[in-house]
Amino acid sequence: MNCDYSIILEIGETADTGAAEKGAARITASADLSVWHLADGGIVVGDCFSEHEERDGLDTLRMADPVEFMRNFERRYWGRHVVVASGSEPRRTVIYRDPSGMIPCYYRCSEGQVAIGTSAADILQKTRSPASIDWTSVANVLLMPDRRRRESCLEGINEVLPGEMAIIDDHGIHHQLLWNPSHFCGANIECKFEDAVERLRDTFVNVIKTWSARYPRAVISISGGFDSSAIAALASQAGHIGLAHFYTTSPLADERSYAMALADHIFQPIACHLASAAEVDLRANLSRHRPRPSARSFTQVFDRICAAEADVHAADAHFNGGGGDNIFGMLHSAYPLVDEFKQNGLTPALWATARNICVVTGTSLPMVLRQAVRAAWKRDLLVTWPSNGDLLTPYARSLLDQEPHPWLVATGACTPGQKQHVRSVTRATASTDHINIADDRPTIYPLLSRPLVELCLSFPIWFWFSGGHDRALARAAMRPFLPGMVTNRVGKGAFDGFLHQIWTRSRGEIIADLQCGCLASHGLVDPRAIASLEDASNNSLAKPTRILHLHEVEMWCRAWA
Repeated sequence: MNCDYSIILEIGETADTGAAEKGAARITASADLSVWHLADGGIVVGDCFSEHEERDGLDTLRMADPVEFMRNFERRYWGRHVVVASGSEPRRTVIYRDPSGMIPCYYRCSEGQVAIGTSAADILQKTRSPASIDWTSVANVLLMPDRRRRESCLEGINEVLPGEMAIIDDHGIHHQLLWNPSHFCGANIECKFEDAVERLRDTFVNVIKTWSARYPRAVISISGGFDSSAIAALASQAGHIGLAHFYTTSPLADERSYAMALADHIFQPIACHLASAAEVDLRANLSRHRPRPSARSFTQVFDRICAAEADVHAADAHFNGGGGDNIFGMLHSAYPLVDEFKQNGLTPALWATARNICVVTGTSLPMVLRQAVRAAWKRDLLVTWPSNGDLLTPYARSLLDQEPHPWLVATGACTPGQKQHVRSVTRATASTDHINIADDRPTIYPLLSRPLVELCLSFPIWFWFSGGHDRALARAAMRPFLPGMVTNRVGKGAFDGFLHQIWTRSRGEIIADLQCGCLASHGLVDPRAIASLEDASNNSLAKPTRILHLHEVEMWCRAWA
C-alpha cells in the first residue's frame, strides 16, 4: 500500500513510567514516503522542496516553539508532506499538513498519546479505541462529497485539513490555518495578460522539473484533455515517462485521437486500454482502511492498468492531472465580471469579458449581467458549497453542517470571483484519495503544487476567460509545448457513459444493497426513492454518478458497522 504512515507520540505522563516522555515517537511509513527525523525531534513525512535551499536546511529550523517552527517551515517549503513537532515549554504538539492535500492526515488523542496517520484501524488500535461510525459525518459526505470536515466518519478521529496545523496542548485541541489562500488572491491584480502567461509558463515548467527530479521515471495517465497533456509534455523533457490512456465503448469517453496527438507531438509511445465495466467490483471499497469513504469504484479499472504500466516502465511514481480545472479558473458564473468591475470600473474590456463568460458557460448575456449585478451590490457575499440531497431522507438533509470550510472563511474580504476560485481549489484537494493504485508508488498531483496554486490565485480572475476560452491563461502558457488539437479543443470527454454501464449491469445488486443496508437502517437514504430506481425508463431521479457514490459509501459503512 502507498501513502501510508503511522506516528505514535507520547504527549503526557505514561502509565508505565509515570514520567513525562514528551515527543517520544514511533513511526512507520510505506516505501513511497520519505521520513526525516529532525535534530530537535521533529518529523517530516513526504516530500519537501525549497527554491532556496536543500532539504538538509530543515535542521536549521529551531524547535523551541513548535508553532513558530511550523510557521517557518510553511514559509520555506512546498511539496507533499505532513510535519509533526513537539515542545515542552509550554508542552504542546503541532501537526501540519501541506495545502496540496496529497498525503492524508488523521489523528486521535487518548490517554497521553496521539496517533497520527492514514489507517483508521491502526489509529484505533494504537489508542485502544473502539470503532464507532459518526452518522452525522456520513450524512455530510452524502450531501457534500467534495467538502472535507475536520470530523471524520469514525468517532474520535479527526482530520488536519490541507494548509492547517492542529495544536494539541494542556488546553485541548484547536486548529489554525497556517497556509492562507487569501494572502495570494489578487496579489498580481495589476499585471498584464502577456506577463501572466510568461510567469505561469515559467512556474509550470519549474514545478514539473522539480517533481521529475524527485521521481525521474513516471507513468502519466493522460485523458486527452489539456491538464494531463500539459504535465506529460513538460515531464517528457525532464525524465523518462510512460503514457497510459483509458477509453470506453461510450463515444463520449473515447479520447484516443487527442491522446495520440499528444503522444506523437512529444515523440512518446502510448498504451491505450479499453476500460470494461465488468472489471469493477462494486463490493470492494478501496478506502475502507481510511476514516472516511473517499474511493470511487469506477477508478478500480484505471488503478489496475496504471499499476501494470508502472511495472512495464519500472516507474517510481504516477503523475495525475487532477486539479487543473480548479486552479486554472474553470468557473461557471458571472463572478469574474464583478471582480473586473470592482478593479477597473465600466470599460470596453468589461463588456468583452461579459461576452467571453457567455461563450464559456453557454449562458445568455442578460442572465450573466443579472447575476453580476446581484453579486456586485451584495455585501459579505458568501460563496456557498453545492449540496446534493437526491435519494436522501429529510432527516439526512437536516444533518447538513453549515459551517464553511476554513479556506472560505479566510477569503471573507476577497472579491466574489476570488472566493469562487478558492472554493474550486478546495474541492480539488478533497479528491486526491479517489485514486488507489495498489502498488508502492506515490500518485502525484503536480497541478496542486503550492507554487502553481498561489500563482494562479494571484492573477485577475477574468484572465481565465480571455478570448471566450476556458483556462485561457493556461492554454496560452502551454501553447509552445502542445499540439494545437489539444490546446484549442472546445469541451472535454466524460466517463458518464462508463458509469452508466456499471450502473445498468449491476442495477439490482445496487438497489438491494441500498434498500437493506446501513444507510437505510440509519435513516439516511430514502427506501422508496431507491425502489423507484428499478424502473429503467425513469432517468430523472438521479444520475449514475450519484447512485454509485451512495453505494460506495454503503460499502465503506459495512466495513465498519
